[in-house]
Amino acid sequence: MSRYLFGTLIMVCGVLILSPDSATLRKIGGDPWVVSFWRGIGICSVIWLLALLSDARGWWQQLRHPGWTGAAIVVTFGLSQISFVLAVTYLGAPTVLVLVSTTPLASAVASWLLFRERTDGPLWCAIMAGVVGASIAGSGLTQEVPWIGWLGAFGVPTLMGVGLSLTRAFAGERIWPLYGLSSGLGALAIGLVIPVFAVPAGSEWWMVFNACIVVPLSFALITIAPRYLPAPEVGLYLLLETLIGPIFVWFLVGESPTTRDFLGGAILLTALSSLFIYRMLQERARKVGVSP
Repeated sequence: MSRYLFGTLIMVCGVLILSPDSATLRKIGGDPWVVSFWRGIGICSVIWLLALLSDARGWWQQLRHPGWTGAAIVVTFGLSQISFVLAVTYLGAPTVLVLVSTTPLASAVASWLLFRERTDGPLWCAIMAGVVGASIAGSGLTQEVPWIGWLGAFGVPTLMGVGLSLTRAFAGERIWPLYGLSSGLGALAIGLVIPVFAVPAGSEWWMVFNACIVVPLSFALITIAPRYLPAPEVGLYLLLETLIGPIFVWFLVGESPTTRDFLGGAILLTALSSLFIYRMLQERARKVGVSP
């Protein structure tokens, strides 16, 4: 199996696991700071367990000597997790998914500014098509949004884009210890200022499912993908949540997908499929020494 195909499969599996994220956050409800606290605890615990089981010595070594890239990864991913909860709480899942569609753009810009890594034409075309598809699928705002909601909404794609670019440049094989640290430190910071820690009654198991299964297992895979794919391409595959997320919202919350959801999803799926086919043709042509 080629590196590109392997990275694509890892990424798709990660996004499939991540897809119920926004729907389960809607089921939990409650104070977004409390939700962020428990998410941080759950993510840190599970990710560190995976890191210790796979490479206990490497876990401690990475935490002791993260370097500037590792420190930046901790900050960006930690803040992006909190931003996502704030955005979904105040803007709603559909609108947030539209804003998340700009993650590949942020990642392409960050990759060029930080590491002078260029994004090729086919990937730019797929990114633009993905943004269009997500914009069609997203719904408008139904209520006035406080400034902290907008801060979270625009912080998600920016921080995720930078984080994915940093992950691709990180020297280690996996960033699981650092990703767990980012979640743990975020939870610690929130825990020092919030007065209560209780989630809404009846949503405890949804909290466990989100914090200990959906997010940590999905990002355990997603943070591996930049080793095999360009960072903007990883961000592009994250947009699959725009296609699958509304289905979980429909199933768990009762909000039916609209015609726009299906139309936007079809555009996004076409863009991803076309890019994948082009990349595979590129690899085949490279093997026989002929340009595609």
